[in-house]
Amino acid sequence: MRVYYNGSCTVCNTEINHYKKISSGINYLDVSCTLDEHISHLSKKELYRRMHVYFNGTLYKGSESFLVLWSKLPNWIWLSRLLGMPVLKQLWFIGYECLAFILFVKNFYMKKIK
Repeated sequence: MRVYYNGSCTVCNTEINHYKKISSGINYLDVSCTLDEHISHLSKKELYRRMHVYFNGTLYKGSESFLVLWSKLPNWIWLSRLLGMPVLKQLWFIGYECLAFILFVKNFYMKKIK
């Protein structure tokens, strides 16, 4: 499994650092300084906007990528199962998209202004 995250985002980086401490066998790649064949077709904005996970030949993005990652982390499997339920999955998607947009604007566009 490969997790692609925006390491220039302090919130994203903090969360991923926590996952790194509790996981093994997962490669975490900061898209602000690393690209590979699984994500080379995506734009910088797409990569910075949402987390991506490459697992078993499939590239997951956004809220779905978290469900895949959490399903492999000790003590997080329950959250993956809970938020994977039909109605909750839609609410999780909406919540994630709202937060991801706010973080994207904060981290990407605010840095351009400075």
